[in-house]
Parts: sequence; C-alpha cells; structure tokens
Amino acid sequence: MDRHHHHHQQQQQQPPSPQEEHAAQPRCWEEFLHRKTIRVLLVETDDSTRQVVTALLRHCMYQVIPAENGHQAWAYLQDMQSNIDLVLTEVFMHGGLSGIDLLGRIMNHEVCKDIPVIMMSSHDSMGTVLSCLSNGAADFLAKPIRKNELKNLWAHVWRRSHSSSGSGSGSAIQTQIKLNGTNCFS
Repeated sequence: MDRHHHHHQQQQQQPPSPQEEHAAQPRCWEEFLHRKTIRVLLVETDDSTRQVVTALLRHCMYQVIPAENGHQAWAYLQDMQSNIDLVLTEVFMHGGLSGIDLLGRIMNHEVCKDIPVIMMSSHDSMGTVLSCLSNGAADFLAKPIRKNELKNLWAHVWRRSHSSSGSGSGSAIQTQIKLNGTNCFS
C-alpha cells in the first residue's frame, strides 16, 4: 500500500514514459547529434510520397537529398559518397534501378558500403523484408512512414560510426537483431 501511495504523485502508469527512458540514457548520442547534421539520401519515384517523407525528415532535423529514382540516387552516391550518412529508399521503383539493385551496388562499393541503407515499401510481406535485410539493408520501414519511425534513424549512423569494423552486409543484419533485442533506442 505504502509503495502505491509513494508513486502516485510521479505518474499513474507503471512503465516509464519515453522521455524518462531517454533521460536515463547516457548523453553521448546527444553530443553526437549536436556535432553532426545527418544527411539522408531519399530515393522515391512517387512525387507526393517523396515530398511528404522529405518534410517529415526535415522536421526531424535531417538534411535531405531527394532523388527521383535509383539511377539518380546512384549518381549522387558516386559523386558525394562520403557526404551521405544514410540512404532511405523505396524497394519497388519503376524505371530501371530498383531499391534492391541500388542496395546491391551500395554494398559492393568500397566507400558506400559503410552507409546504412533503410528500405521502405507499402509491400511489407515477410519475403520482401527478408530480401532487403539479407541483401544488407540496415532496416525496413513499412509505408505509410510515420515521423516517430524517422526520428531515430540517426541511431543507424551512430552505430556504424561506433562499430569497430566497417564490415559489409553480414554485420548489418546481426546488429539489426541486436538492436531489436535491446531497448537501446526504443
């Protein structure tokens, strides 16, 4: 009885709120964010979706480089490889290079392979997700994309920059599972 009385001033519900959980975490990620503007290459063939996701990303304080298709995205990547921190791409794109093709090119590129690639699609069957992750994607987001899913994309960049080896696709999947296993960024 005593315990309940003591707690009721702070909060009614038992689980801590996201703010409290974040407050309890080490501050290193905040320093990382202040020091770095994260540049996201957004690859989306649908104009309205591209505009919506660009706005959401900017609202989350990311710098956005929009690309209308896989070929344009690949040109940007080759041009400014070290200046892109994260790639967010649709899986199924008409007109040439699909998201999976783009992912394959990134994973086989000496410099670009260290850039985390997040795949997104409204077709989120297990086969699609598995295909993305097994080809080296860092994560998969089901459309429609919501802001709270984009808010923590920086975690992928942070993790890459803090991992000892810039190894390829195998480690991306393991880290993905590890991240889901811990409540680090949830």
